[in-house]
Amino acid sequence: MILFDAIMYKYPEAVPLKDFILRNDGNESYIEKWNINAPIPTKEQLQAWWEESQKNPPYEPPDQVELLAQELSREKLARKQLEELNSMLGNELSDVKLTLLSLKGDNAS
Repeated sequence: MILFDAIMYKYPEAVPLKDFILRNDGNESYIEKWNINAPIPTKEQLQAWWEESQKNPPYEPPDQVELLAQELSREKLARKQLEELNSMLGNELSDVKLTLLSLKGDNAS
């Protein structure tokens, strides 16, 4: 068990060296000072918190490079969709223009 990880799992807002101090005299780690407004946890509680922390790892923010890659991918897709829409509207506009020209030609005769 990693004592620090167990405490930080249960009290994520705790500030080490202010809210608690851990010590290891060569045998095992223990809580030397406890300034958290809660009873000092037992070894069993600490063990349970540590095991729970291993099952539920803390949230890790996504990698910034990965976020940028995802955003770039979305932008490329949006650009492609806009280019396709632009092409389709251009074709529609050409058809409308040809229809108008043919109607003008019919009126000229």
